Amino acid sequence: MADDVASQLDAAAAPATVRGVTRKFGRRTFAYIGAGIVFLLLAYWAGHWLLVGRHLVATDNAYVRADISLMSAKIEGYVRAVPAVENSNVHAGDVLVEIDPTDYEARVAAARAALAQAEGARSSEQAARALAAADVARYRPLAERGLLSPARMQQLEIQSRQAGAGVEAASAAVEAARADLRSAELDLERTIVRAPIDGVVGDRQVQVGQLVRPGSPLMSVVPLQSVYVVANFKETQIAHFHAGQPVIIRPDIEHDLRLYGTIESLAPASGTEFSVIPTDTATGNFTKIVQRVPVRIHLEPGQDGLELLRPGLSASVTVDTRE
Repeated sequence: MADDVASQLDAAAAPATVRGVTRKFGRRTFAYIGAGIVFLLLAYWAGHWLLVGRHLVATDNAYVRADISLMSAKIEGYVRAVPAVENSNVHAGDVLVEIDPTDYEARVAAARAALAQAEGARSSEQAARALAAADVARYRPLAERGLLSPARMQQLEIQSRQAGAGVEAASAAVEAARADLRSAELDLERTIVRAPIDGVVGDRQVQVGQLVRPGSPLMSVVPLQSVYVVANFKETQIAHFHAGQPVIIRPDIEHDLRLYGTIESLAPASGTEFSVIPTDTATGNFTKIVQRVPVRIHLEPGQDGLELLRPGLSASVTVDTRE
């Protein structure tokens, strides 16, 4: 009877012992697995940093830029028409603004008349010179044989030289008249303001009927098809930068977007050197500040998402210095 009770107690205690051992073994296994995973992650992170990460240099001080053409008037006049619409696409040579050409057409007509008059005067002077030269040639043999007084011969030669000087003066007047005509024609051409590049019209400040003068701002043409990025890196980051290194750009307008490009060039000086008031380091209360150097980045064409970029937008940039 006692043996049966003992057997029953041992049978009841055995599963508890097994369960304890199993639980202890399971926890240890999970601990080992967890430690292994952490070790692998640390090893991967260390290897990635050693092979890749330590070569990546990043900054969030980057902006989209474009070589914007600022259009301004070259002549004075009233605006007759503005074919360019705000935010519209234009191509090089398209008409942006038309200035009333009436006054300039009149100046061209007057310049043409002045040129014709100068050419007529030159023709007269040339005829006079030819006549004077002919007289000298005709009377010189007579003077050499003593049949013409030296005074008369000298007078004919003076008249010939004067005729030659008259032709030179008339020719100079013709050239001046041609220059005036060309200037008048240029001013007439400038009554039509054309787009110098392909782009999008922005910041239109001119209206029909407005009086514009030389230098008056009209509008801007923004070449969205050729935007680029300028990233301002710290001076401690650019030691291994050079043209051609690959770059990843993350525009703030779409953080999930990744654009690719290459370093095009580094600025020849830090940003403070190009500021209106450069920093004066020769002061007694000088505090050293890490300077930033602008780096121009060329964007690879044809990428999805380039159409989102606009000059002035922010971005984050990472440069791979392994290459």
